[in-house]
Amino acid sequence: MDATAETTLPSTHPDSKSRPGALIWFFRKSRDNWKHKYQDLKATEKSYKNRIADLTKSREQWRTQAEQAGERLAAAEAENAALRDRIAAAEEKKKRTTVAAR
Repeated sequence: MDATAETTLPSTHPDSKSRPGALIWFFRKSRDNWKHKYQDLKATEKSYKNRIADLTKSREQWRTQAEQAGERLAAAEAENAALRDRIAAAEEKKKRTTVAAR
């Protein structure tokens, strides 16, 4: 592709002041800069997409862990309340038997 670009020089108008070699150099440089810029943007976009996917996955894991912890906390609180009720009932029963024995 480069060989054909160098062998076929663009036709210039008679009143053009630029040399064909200078135009070729300028247009090639312009094209290469555009390609490099596009490749950089494409790589940046891919890294952003990967970052978003990682963050979404991480957030979902944290949400699941928080929900599980909430469920465990609710179960522990219910068990704690049941044990307190049993203790209170046992103390009440103990008071009744102590008063009845007198």
